[in-house]
Order: sequence, then structure tokens, then C-alpha cells
Amino acid sequence: MQSSSKHRYKITILLSITLSVFLSDFLLFRYSFWELPNESSWGADFFYNFLNEVKVHERSQKKKFRVVAIGSSVAGYSFNPQGVEEELRKITNKDVEVILLSYAGMPPLDAYLMRKKILSLSPDLVVYPINFVDWRLYRAYVLDPKNGKNETMEEGKLILDALDLRDAPQSKVIFPFETFLEFWDLLGFNKNAEYLTASLFGFYQYKEIYWKITSALWEHRFGRNTKYGEYNGVQIPERVTFRGWTGKSFSFLPRSYMAKKGFYIQVVEEILREGKLIVSLRNSSGKTQDIEFSSPGWKKIVLNPAFLDLPNKNNDHPEMVQAELSQTWVPYFAGPEHKDWSRDELGVRLQQIFGMEDELPSLDRQPVREERIEDLRYSKMSEKEYEEYFYFRMLTDLKKRPGLGYIQVLADSKKRIAKEKFHPALHFRYMKQLIGYFKEKDLPVLLINNPENPITLSWYEGSDWYKDHISYLKDITGAGNHFVDFSRELPSQDFWDFHHLTFQGSKKMNSKYAVAISKFVE
Repeated sequence: MQSSSKHRYKITILLSITLSVFLSDFLLFRYSFWELPNESSWGADFFYNFLNEVKVHERSQKKKFRVVAIGSSVAGYSFNPQGVEEELRKITNKDVEVILLSYAGMPPLDAYLMRKKILSLSPDLVVYPINFVDWRLYRAYVLDPKNGKNETMEEGKLILDALDLRDAPQSKVIFPFETFLEFWDLLGFNKNAEYLTASLFGFYQYKEIYWKITSALWEHRFGRNTKYGEYNGVQIPERVTFRGWTGKSFSFLPRSYMAKKGFYIQVVEEILREGKLIVSLRNSSGKTQDIEFSSPGWKKIVLNPAFLDLPNKNNDHPEMVQAELSQTWVPYFAGPEHKDWSRDELGVRLQQIFGMEDELPSLDRQPVREERIEDLRYSKMSEKEYEEYFYFRMLTDLKKRPGLGYIQVLADSKKRIAKEKFHPALHFRYMKQLIGYFKEKDLPVLLINNPENPITLSWYEGSDWYKDHISYLKDITGAGNHFVDFSRELPSQDFWDFHHLTFQGSKKMNSKYAVAISKFVE
């Protein structure tokens, strides 16, 4: 009896510990974490923003026709939900809800594995803007540089490559259980254990994003806001780069915290090559403040309180402060830390949430793309000027730029695929399955062959492969209104690179997307 009692006691303790672990994990990582305010920027934390958008809209009540656009960064850089909503209102005289679910590197295989998650949002239409890069055809040439062909590459190898967590962590972060169910027979014991663990425990599934998001919140409230990847502060009239660098001059609305605890700017050693940097602050009423810097680093500026004075009793805000720098620097001529193949003349770097520290609650919003200096880089260039800058920016000195190795691979793959016969392997097959699944649910899909830079499109557009791949997309969608070819809709100047649109390019696409979508709006 005594032995049996001890045995039951041990089982009870073990069950209690197990239950506590699961309960704690659920409360901390599957519930509380997603109640935190979303203060991430538009182009950062793709996986977090994707999951957060899904959770927000799963909880929201659908009140009007709902369009869910899905895709990789191709869709993220092209598709502006608010802009498309406005254009649809003009065309249809109806309010339509447009949701974008996007993260960098989402191929059709991922979308298929997330099909039930997409369906849980109760869409009336799924829109999928896609481009060459999304088919991941270049991977056949990476896996077998000499003899690799998409015509003959073994699909099992392509699947395991697509699920490589070093290159595609989303399979563990977003859909681990679905991956396990679909590919358990290919993955092997260790990978299956990894996906099952991520399915059971939120701390393991979300560990890559948990610390990034919580540390960002801590930085916003208790730090200097100088540790970040992408700018998330106020939009200044002259614009900043995605990383927060200004030009030679910029202006901003003074905030009370700037005069109390001050704000920080980053001064790089490159801007000091011609001597000390002088930052001159002025407003139209004649108030001035000059600050000198002779060493690099993050520098604190405590704003003159006089800048906060209202110009007269009828104004609610103080005057804008104009900042002028004595000199600039160019990334192409910078040292290793700041070297980039860019000819932009840059100034100082602003804090991550510059201008927002008095209004932290307003950061809790759906991240929205804003115009940046990089978006303006090509707008006034001729085609010849753009082409020269394109090759300089994207395809020059790649041996010195290991982070851009895939760009050369992508360029080569477009030229190599032009010599192959079209074969609907892997991602083409999963696109067909995805569309077929939604058709069974009476959910229409609008597949869009998204705009491509005319320079790179010319490398393979005239091939039989390209023509046959377009025919395949028409066939699996049923053609008609379900497939649109926008590949030639924009000039080169509207592209950052091969397939990512500038802000101006995305604005031009709002009306084009809206016209295609309007044919499905009831």
C-alpha cells in the first residue's frame, strides 16, 4: 500500500509540473505576449507583424467585403491596403476592408501550409501578387551550381531546402505543426522533434521574435532609442532613410521632452573628415541654437526651450525647427561599418522613435509604409542614368558584399531559366493546390503577376519558359478575372531592385490593383 501511495504521489507531482509548464507557457507566450502593444516598424519584424495581423483580424468582427492580400516582400513593397481601399471606394462606391499578410520570403508552399489560417479570417477574396523570386527557382542552381536545372531537380531536395530553418525560419515560427503534418516522412527525427516542440511550446516557437519585441518595448520606455534596425519615428518633411539617416537639412516639430531630457543623434566619423560638425537649429521667428561635434557617436541635444513657445495665441503648435548641417557624408566612400553602394549625401541619424516619446501609445498601430530617402533616389533619373546606377547599386563588387550574393544568383537564374523548358515543380504545384483548396471553399483567388523591373525582365521575358509559365498561371486560375499580368506596368525608376517597388511605384499600383479587385466586389 505504501509503495502504491508513493507511486501515485510521484505521478501527481509529475502531472502538476507538466501542467504548470504548459499553463505558464500558454499564459506568457501564447496569450500575454500578443497583448503587448505593437510598436514595430513597417519593414522590421516581418514574422511578428504577420502573426499579429492574423490575431488582430481573427478577433475582429467582419462588417464588410473583406480582401486578404498575401505574399512575400514583393507584395509587402507593392500592396498598400489603405491606398487600395481608397481606390476601391472611388470605383465601387462601397467600403471594402483590405488586409495585407506579408513577410519576406513567403513562397506558395508557405501560403499553402497557412491556408487554414488565411481561411480563418473569413475573406471574400484572396489576392496574391507574385514575382519570379517567389518561385525560388534559383535554389536549383544554388544546390547544384554546375548542372542544376528546374526541369530535373529532385523535388525532395527542393522541399528540404525550402524548410531549412537557417534560410526559412518561418516554418518553425508560423506553421510548425502544419509543416510536420505535411512533411514528417521527409524531415527525419531531429527536424520532426523540432517542429513538434515548436507546436507544443510557445517559448520555443516564438523565441526568435519574443526577445526582439520585448527589448524594443523596453528601449522605447527606458532606453535612449538608439538600438534599432529601422526608423519608426515621426515622418519629417525632407524624409529620412529606412535606417533613420537625414540629409544635409531636415525639419521637425519640437516636443516638450526634447527640451527636458533631450534627444540623440548619431554622428559618424565620415562626416567629421572635413572638421567638426555644426548643427544649426532655426525657426522662422528667429530663434537659434548651434551645437558643435568633434567626435563620432550618439550625441545628446537638449533643445532650447524657446523653440516650444507658441508663435501667437491662435496657434496650437510651436513653429517647425529647421536643422542645417555644416557637411554631409556619402556611404560609398565610408569605412567598413557604414560602407554601402549608395551615392546619397547623408547627415546624422535620428533616434528610432524620434518625435514620438511624448506619444508612445500612438506607436501601437498596424505598421504602415512611409516614404523614405531611398524611395526618392531614382524619381528624377533618365532611363540611362537609372540603368547605370542600377548596375552600380545591385551588381557591382559583389565579392566584397557577401550579403548580396543571392542577387547575383537571382540574376544568373533568370538568364539560365530562359534556356530551360517550363516544368511546374514544387512552388508552382503548391500554388495550384492552394487555389484548388480555396475553390473548394467557394473562395475566389486573384493571382497577379506583379510588376518587374524592365531591366531584369528583359533577361528572360522572350523565352519559351516565360511564355509557358504565364500560360500555366492562367490555366490554374481559370484565367478570366482571376489572373492579371502586371509585369510591364511600371518603368524602371519605380523599382528599388529587381522586383521591390519604391513608394511612388506602390502608389501607382493602388488604382491598378483596385480595378482588378473591383470585379469581385459584390
